[in-house]
Amino acid sequence: MKKLINNKKGEYADVFIFIIMSFIIVVFFGIMYYGFTLFDNALGTIQFDIGDTNFTTIVNQTWGQVYDAYGQLRTLAYVLIFGMILTIFVSAWAVRKPPIFLVIWIITSLVGIIAGVYISNAYLLLLNNPDFGSTLQSFTGASYMLLYMPYLAAVISLFSGLISLIGLNRSRREEGQP
Repeated sequence: MKKLINNKKGEYADVFIFIIMSFIIVVFFGIMYYGFTLFDNALGTIQFDIGDTNFTTIVNQTWGQVYDAYGQLRTLAYVLIFGMILTIFVSAWAVRKPPIFLVIWIITSLVGIIAGVYISNAYLLLLNNPDFGSTLQSFTGASYMLLYMPYLAAVISLFSGLISLIGLNRSRREEGQP
């Protein structure tokens, strides 16, 4: 375990990666789900018989099950965002930063919160889109996190900075105790 903790060089800019990747994940999964919904609707409108079997029955038995599995993208987006939050906290725990980096941490936190505002506003514009917005609204957990991204970025930045500056993972030997 000690090998995993030694010589780690974490950054306070993890909050930027979190903000950008959260937006990309939700929009990408939303585009996938939107496209597959259009494809499913197009396949459902085809009406003809193949021998004794209706084409709609064949589509429901094959593509219908695949399309139902794509509904899990909504849950997967939320789980990936939450996993990134946990990863940031674990990374902050594994890194020791001297208190001199407090100024850098404050600056990157403020810039991260401002970037969160812009990402949140961009996502709100996508939610209000008449075609694509209803699909993104079905991503309830991830949409909630993206709409409140400035607050989420502030909390993540605050706790990850405190965890890395406090140095919770220091051993007794590093503190000078026998």
